[in-house]
Amino acid sequence: MHADHFIDQLRILAALDDSPATDRTLAAFRAVAREDFAGPGPWKLRSGMAALSLPPQVTPDADPKWLYHSVLVVLDEGKGINIGDPSLWVRLLARADVQLGARILQVGAGVGYYTAILSALAGPTGRVIAYEVEGALAARAAENLTAYDTVEIRHGNAATDLTGNDMFDLIVAFAGVTHVPDMWATRLAPGARLLLPLTGDNGWGAMILAHQTEDGFEAVTLGPCGFYPCAGARRDNLATDISALFSEHQHIRDWRLRIIGTGDAARIEAAEPARR
Repeated sequence: MHADHFIDQLRILAALDDSPATDRTLAAFRAVAREDFAGPGPWKLRSGMAALSLPPQVTPDADPKWLYHSVLVVLDEGKGINIGDPSLWVRLLARADVQLGARILQVGAGVGYYTAILSALAGPTGRVIAYEVEGALAARAAENLTAYDTVEIRHGNAATDLTGNDMFDLIVAFAGVTHVPDMWATRLAPGARLLLPLTGDNGWGAMILAHQTEDGFEAVTLGPCGFYPCAGARRDNLATDISALFSEHQHIRDWRLRIIGTGDAARIEAAEPARR
């Protein structure tokens, strides 16, 4: 019953269209139980629609029903670490149109909730390699995901510590970047895409869905976001440029931009309104 209400709520709040990508994404959210990742209740919850200055609310009890709403689950209030808003991520993942068999790099696994959803989307022939810089969270994610044979949790920073020779069809970041690190750019399979929070010097910006080009990346903005910074994938001058770019609010959604170059050589150019 909780899942039925949750899926209906996500469809409405995220304004999802009727498409195979929507159906697959909602099925993945239905398949993963939030209580398996949130830890023992009662829980601290925060509405994605409320100002961050408002305190989180503690659930009256440990009934999992409280988790089946469009809410963030607070993991570390002091550091601003949460299980993110599902009505945001269901829309983003539907736009990314994750295919069966996808090889996915997740930057910022948290406790593994969205790792499990990515695994469900990629299916039994896909693979998710998920990095988490916080040791305690990485340990919780590994424990939570022991039954997921296609998932590997690594404690470390995906922007600086990426190991192996894996190629990826999708990179999804759960921490704010200002550019695409060289380490990611060299691991993209043909046709790969990147779902990234492009954030400025105040932690706010826009989600982008990008693909690689000969001289960098082309991207479309998917809406506003605010994220914890991704160490190793940030430059102060680009953060200032991003803040200026998104101070023009029309740029935050359905706007095409170009990221010329990678790593220390990257620069960002706004292009034109997108046509979907």
